[in-house]
Amino acid sequence: MPIRSADDLYAAIRHCTTDVEEIARRTGLRPVNVVKIKEHLFYREHLLDKYEDLGVPAERRRFDSDPVIAGWWERLRKGAHTDDDLRLLRHEAAESWFMRKHGPSYRDAHETAQNRFPAPANLWT
Repeated sequence: MPIRSADDLYAAIRHCTTDVEEIARRTGLRPVNVVKIKEHLFYREHLLDKYEDLGVPAERRRFDSDPVIAGWWERLRKGAHTDDDLRLLRHEAAESWFMRKHGPSYRDAHETAQNRFPAPANLWT
């Protein structure tokens, strides 16, 4: 089986029509909330301003494709998720809510979500 790029994995997620219901059923979240998280991660453009203090100009675009996030979404879809996966789901839900209510700044949304629902760092190790 060929290794797929993160961009290919994200394209497959964007085209999937059954994942929202599967994730909702397996996690207990309402489908409408899973849709908001999927839109946040895979469709919406955000103001990516996290590194402005380091001289990296902010730009408005989608999040970069991340194989860890794609794998996480697949585990949620299959019902093979861990407690850390559920923690990240809560974090992304909070980040998405903040951006819808307070504007597109990723830095502000991430910091606020991190304070309430810290994203598990070990998913990227």
